Amino acid sequence: MKEILDVRHCVFVLGPTGAGKSAVWKTMINTFKQIAEESEYDTLNPKAVNSDELFGFISKTKEWKNGVLSVIMTN
Repeated sequence: MKEILDVRHCVFVLGPTGAGKSAVWKTMINTFKQIAEESEYDTLNPKAVNSDELFGFISKTKEWKNGVLSVIMTN
């Protein structure tokens, strides 16, 4: 995962309940803290919003409206 994060802005950890998704990112965050490397994480349930709310969209007035992922990535 570290190698992926070296070339990407984010990583999505997907899998069924109990697969260890939370353990993976928590272990990685703790490792980054131990080596004094800056890190940040956010969690979200993509099923809780529709695709426009998740990714963003162009409104009827031709303005871009950021979605949840856009907001997370710009903060």
